[in-house]
Amino acid sequence: MKVPVAEAARILEERGQLHRRRFDQSERLIPHVAQRLGCALPDDLVEFYRERIGRVGDFDAIFPIWNDYVGWRPEGFKITDLLHVGAVPLFSDGCASLYGLDLTSVGQTPAVYFFDKDDGYSKPQWAAGSSLGTFLLLLADFDQSYAEHWPMKWQLDIDPDIDRCPRARAIWAAD
Repeated sequence: MKVPVAEAARILEERGQLHRRRFDQSERLIPHVAQRLGCALPDDLVEFYRERIGRVGDFDAIFPIWNDYVGWRPEGFKITDLLHVGAVPLFSDGCASLYGLDLTSVGQTPAVYFFDKDDGYSKPQWAAGSSLGTFLLLLADFDQSYAEHWPMKWQLDIDPDIDRCPRARAIWAAD
Protein backbone atom coordinates (compact mmCIF):
# COMPACT_ATOMS: atom_id res chain seq x y z
CA MET A 1 0.00 0.00 0.00
CA LYS A 2 1.61 3.24 -1.11
CA VAL A 3 0.95 6.34 0.95
CA PRO A 4 2.09 9.50 -0.82
CA VAL A 5 4.87 11.33 1.01
CA ALA A 6 2.79 14.53 1.11
CA GLU A 7 -0.13 12.67 2.72
CA ALA A 8 2.13 11.05 5.34
CA ALA A 9 3.68 14.46 6.08
CA ARG A 10 0.23 16.01 6.51
CA ILE A 11 -0.85 13.25 8.92
CA LEU A 12 2.33 13.49 10.97
CA GLU A 13 2.22 17.28 11.08
CA GLU A 14 -1.36 17.14 12.42
CA ARG A 15 -0.16 14.71 15.11
CA GLY A 16 2.74 17.03 16.00
CA GLN A 17 5.32 14.44 14.99
CA LEU A 18 6.77 16.17 11.93
CA HIS A 19 8.95 19.24 11.86
CA ARG A 20 9.66 20.90 8.55
CA ARG A 21 12.86 22.64 7.55
CA ARG A 22 12.54 26.38 7.78
CA PHE A 23 13.52 27.13 4.19
CA ASP A 24 12.57 25.38 0.98
CA GLN A 25 15.85 24.48 -0.71
CA SER A 26 14.34 21.77 -2.92
CA GLU A 27 14.99 23.49 -6.26
CA ARG A 28 18.70 23.62 -5.47
CA LEU A 29 18.80 20.37 -3.48
CA ILE A 30 17.15 18.00 -5.99
CA PRO A 31 19.60 18.57 -8.88
CA HIS A 32 22.54 18.58 -6.44
CA VAL A 33 21.59 15.19 -4.98
CA ALA A 34 20.89 13.74 -8.44
CA GLN A 35 24.34 14.89 -9.58
CA ARG A 36 26.04 13.47 -6.45
CA LEU A 37 24.25 10.12 -6.83
CA GLY A 38 24.69 10.02 -10.60
CA CYS A 39 21.08 9.12 -11.32
CA ALA A 40 17.58 10.51 -11.61
CA LEU A 41 15.89 10.64 -8.22
CA PRO A 42 12.82 8.49 -7.50
CA ASP A 43 9.59 10.52 -7.39
CA ASP A 44 9.13 9.73 -3.68
CA LEU A 45 12.54 11.21 -2.86
CA VAL A 46 11.80 14.36 -4.86
CA GLU A 47 8.50 14.68 -2.97
CA PHE A 48 10.33 14.12 0.34
CA TYR A 49 12.70 17.00 -0.40
CA ARG A 50 9.85 19.26 -1.56
CA GLU A 51 7.96 18.60 1.68
CA ARG A 52 10.94 20.06 3.61
CA ILE A 53 10.87 17.22 6.14
CA GLY A 54 13.50 17.97 8.76
CA ARG A 55 12.53 15.58 11.54
CA VAL A 56 10.00 12.86 12.33
CA GLY A 57 9.70 12.38 16.07
CA ASP A 58 13.29 12.18 17.33
CA PHE A 59 14.71 11.17 13.94
CA ASP A 60 16.52 13.91 11.96
CA ALA A 61 16.40 13.76 8.18
CA ILE A 62 19.66 13.55 6.24
CA PHE A 63 20.31 15.80 3.27
CA PRO A 64 22.77 18.44 2.13
CA ILE A 65 22.14 21.97 3.35
CA TRP A 66 22.85 25.06 1.27
CA ASN A 67 24.16 28.21 2.89
CA ASP A 68 24.27 31.41 0.80
CA TYR A 69 27.57 32.43 2.41
CA VAL A 70 29.59 29.20 2.22
CA GLY A 71 27.73 26.99 -0.29
CA TRP A 72 27.00 23.37 0.60
CA ARG A 73 27.66 22.84 4.30
CA PRO A 74 29.66 19.81 5.48
CA GLU A 75 27.40 16.84 6.14
CA GLY A 76 27.49 14.53 9.17
CA PHE A 77 26.18 11.72 6.99
CA LYS A 78 26.92 12.15 3.31
CA ILE A 79 24.21 11.65 0.73
CA THR A 80 26.53 9.09 -0.91
CA ASP A 81 27.11 6.97 2.23
CA LEU A 82 24.80 4.19 0.95
CA LEU A 83 25.50 4.51 -2.75
CA HIS A 84 27.69 1.38 -2.71
CA VAL A 85 24.55 -0.62 -1.78
CA GLY A 86 22.16 1.18 -4.12
CA ALA A 87 20.42 3.42 -1.60
CA VAL A 88 20.30 7.02 -0.39
CA PRO A 89 20.20 7.84 3.34
CA LEU A 90 17.03 9.39 4.74
CA PHE A 91 17.39 9.24 8.53
CA SER A 92 19.87 8.09 11.16
CA ASP A 93 18.65 5.89 13.99
CA GLY A 94 20.65 8.04 16.44
CA CYS A 95 23.40 5.43 16.76
CA ALA A 96 24.93 5.94 13.27
CA SER A 97 22.90 3.25 11.52
CA LEU A 98 20.82 4.53 8.61
CA TYR A 99 17.42 4.22 7.02
CA GLY A 100 17.85 4.44 3.26
CA LEU A 101 15.64 4.59 0.18
CA ASP A 102 16.30 1.91 -2.42
CA LEU A 103 17.70 3.22 -5.71
CA THR A 104 17.73 -0.16 -7.49
CA SER A 105 13.97 -0.59 -7.97
CA VAL A 106 13.68 1.22 -11.31
CA GLY A 107 10.06 1.50 -12.45
CA GLN A 108 8.68 0.38 -9.07
CA THR A 109 7.93 2.16 -5.83
CA PRO A 110 11.21 2.08 -3.89
CA ALA A 111 11.19 0.59 -0.40
CA VAL A 112 13.05 1.90 2.64
CA TYR A 113 15.57 -0.35 4.40
CA PHE A 114 17.64 -0.30 7.59
CA PHE A 115 21.42 -0.35 7.10
CA ASP A 116 23.58 -1.26 10.10
CA LYS A 117 26.71 0.77 10.85
CA ASP A 118 28.30 -2.24 12.52
CA ASP A 119 28.60 -4.13 9.22
CA GLY A 120 29.72 -1.08 7.25
CA TYR A 121 26.29 -0.58 5.67
CA SER A 122 27.06 -3.62 3.52
CA LYS A 123 23.47 -4.64 2.80
CA PRO A 124 19.89 -3.89 3.84
CA GLN A 125 19.35 -5.57 7.21
CA TRP A 126 15.55 -5.35 7.19
CA ALA A 127 12.69 -3.65 5.39
CA ALA A 128 11.56 -0.48 7.17
CA GLY A 129 8.72 0.44 4.79
CA SER A 130 7.36 -0.63 1.42
CA SER A 131 7.29 3.03 0.33
CA LEU A 132 8.70 6.27 1.68
CA GLY A 133 5.27 7.53 2.79
CA THR A 134 4.42 4.40 4.78
CA PHE A 135 7.93 4.38 6.22
CA LEU A 136 7.40 7.90 7.60
CA LEU A 137 4.24 6.74 9.39
CA LEU A 138 6.06 3.69 10.80
CA LEU A 139 9.06 5.75 11.89
CA ALA A 140 6.80 8.12 13.83
CA ASP A 141 5.43 5.18 15.85
CA PHE A 142 8.69 3.27 16.27
CA ASP A 143 9.74 4.54 19.72
CA GLN A 144 6.21 4.32 21.12
CA SER A 145 5.80 0.76 19.85
CA TYR A 146 8.99 -0.25 21.63
CA ALA A 147 8.16 1.55 24.88
CA GLU A 148 4.63 0.14 25.01
CA HIS A 149 5.58 -3.37 23.87
CA TRP A 150 3.28 -3.41 20.86
CA PRO A 151 2.74 -6.90 19.44
CA MET A 152 5.08 -8.31 16.82
CA LYS A 153 4.10 -7.33 13.27
CA TRP A 154 2.26 -4.16 14.37
CA GLN A 155 3.75 -2.56 11.25
CA LEU A 156 1.36 -4.56 9.03
CA ASP A 157 -1.56 -2.41 10.24
CA ILE A 158 0.10 0.64 8.65
CA ASP A 159 2.05 -1.03 5.85
CA PRO A 160 0.50 -4.35 4.76
CA ASP A 161 3.16 -4.70 2.01
CA ILE A 162 6.22 -4.41 4.26
CA ASP A 163 6.81 -8.15 4.22
CA ARG A 164 7.01 -8.11 0.40
CA CYS A 165 9.97 -5.75 -0.01
CA PRO A 166 12.41 -7.24 -2.54
CA ARG A 167 15.83 -6.65 -0.97
CA ALA A 168 15.27 -7.61 2.68
CA ARG A 169 12.61 -9.11 4.89
CA ALA A 170 10.59 -7.27 7.53
CA ILE A 171 12.26 -6.87 10.92
CA TRP A 172 10.41 -9.82 12.49
CA ALA A 173 11.69 -12.15 9.75
CA ALA A 174 15.19 -10.68 9.28
CA ASP A 175 18.20 -12.95 9.69
